[in-house]
Amino acid sequence: MITSLNIRNFVIVEHLELELPMGFTALTGQTGAGKSILIDALQLLFGARSDTEFIRQGCDKSDLSASFSVSPEIKEWLDDRELDNGEEELIIRRTLDISGKSRAWINGYPSTLAQLKDLSSLLVLIHGQHAHQSLLRRGAQLQMLDGYCKLGPKLLEIGRAWDELSTAQAKLRKAKEEASLNAERLERIRWFLEDMKDLGPSKNEWASINEEHTRLSRATDILEACQSSRGLLTEEDSSVLSMIDTALDRLGDVIDTDQKLEKIYNALTDAREIVDSASDDIEHYLSRTDFDESRFAELDTRLSDYIRMASKYHLEPEQLYNEYLTAKKKAHEFEELGDLTALEQKVKEAKEVYDALAAELSKCRKKGAQSMERQITKAMQTLAMEGGKFEISVQDTEHPGPSGTDSVEFLVAGHAGVAPRPLIKVASGGELARISLAIAVTDSSTATVDTLIFDEVDTGIGGAVAETVGRLLKSLGSHQQVLCVTHLSQVAGCAENHFRIEKVQSDKDKAPTSRITLLTPEERVEEISRMMGGLKITEVTREHAKEMLHQE
Repeated sequence: MITSLNIRNFVIVEHLELELPMGFTALTGQTGAGKSILIDALQLLFGARSDTEFIRQGCDKSDLSASFSVSPEIKEWLDDRELDNGEEELIIRRTLDISGKSRAWINGYPSTLAQLKDLSSLLVLIHGQHAHQSLLRRGAQLQMLDGYCKLGPKLLEIGRAWDELSTAQAKLRKAKEEASLNAERLERIRWFLEDMKDLGPSKNEWASINEEHTRLSRATDILEACQSSRGLLTEEDSSVLSMIDTALDRLGDVIDTDQKLEKIYNALTDAREIVDSASDDIEHYLSRTDFDESRFAELDTRLSDYIRMASKYHLEPEQLYNEYLTAKKKAHEFEELGDLTALEQKVKEAKEVYDALAAELSKCRKKGAQSMERQITKAMQTLAMEGGKFEISVQDTEHPGPSGTDSVEFLVAGHAGVAPRPLIKVASGGELARISLAIAVTDSSTATVDTLIFDEVDTGIGGAVAETVGRLLKSLGSHQQVLCVTHLSQVAGCAENHFRIEKVQSDKDKAPTSRITLLTPEERVEEISRMMGGLKITEVTREHAKEMLHQE
């Protein structure tokens, strides 16, 4: 459940710290006071799209955070992603600056919006004020039934099967359409591969043989340079080594006379060792280096083959190997495309897998639909729709897709003696709102999350129905945290906790702010009276409010 909510510089909220209790909590206030702002803040924390318009006027950044109690399921989710802070509390934070940049954290660790959305499915279930409108959207009824039946894993599985089937069908279709063209392409590639067969290029071969060829082409120059260098260093009468020896002899005669000469003498000694070592290295190089003329001729021929083939196909020599690999891959692809029988078999196999999954999915939907029908029909009886009936039609669709082969349609009879009609044909907005609420209550009763949020879902109802809705929400609050934004006194009167949200203008030169207050029993009477009455609250109204709140 949500234990606390902290909001800074969000719309008309300057700073709000709110501790939320368990049970059924009502959020009330005048229109424009900021009731739905709390819902907007929570939705942003759960990964909704951000907008700079959410930032309070005159501020550079909005800062939102919320704390939640941690269930074993949530702890497992956090552990799997290394986001557990070792505490019994989950903290989600999100900021939005004036440049449009948004950042989010889970337990202090940077997180993605995808992670927030994934985590939110374990934390809350939000029913918006326009839920009844979404009922009429194409595909929404199928999604609701799938959500009720908890078919998420099966939908992922059939989605993958659909992708495989679609890919196989696309390959077959393309192969049939381009059969003659593919045959020509394959023939050209085969010519190239056959031409390259004798060359047989290997990875990095061109660079290697080119380097070796260059070295062998200058064999004479290398030998002469090495021999000459060795002579200059150590072999000739006037070699560097002999000159250093002479210098050492002369300094050796006078080194005892001046201590400063010792450093120079040591340097010349080091130089002598370096020169002598370099001469030995040259000798070693000459003894191990074999300039094979036959190898040079072999390399010369190999380079010529590379250059000839590269010129023929308008390539650089170093490109031949990669081009060779690409050609072999393309040849394999075109051979597959040319084998229509194999492609047709793949389509057949993929369709068999898809059809089996679709059949299983349809079976689950039809079974779940029966349960959902009973629960929603039962809820309708308490919402001024006595004798009404809710049905779900699950039929084969003409257009299978990643969600299977079913078409789902909600059917409703508002009262006894009336044949169920498609929900889209229900004329009464109030009736549609009540049906939507019945679905919401049913959906919530089966939810596995700890927190349920209702944002003005009671729009379009009133009187005794409103009181029934309040009791339904209170019943849900007995085992879950329920937050409800409402304008109806009958709904608010059933709440165990009651927050009043009001707009405050403390300074005429500054933007107004939203303030939220946990009401005392006496304050609840005044707020319920305001919701019931008009401009003037009378004692009669207050007595009615007390009666609604079951106060003496």
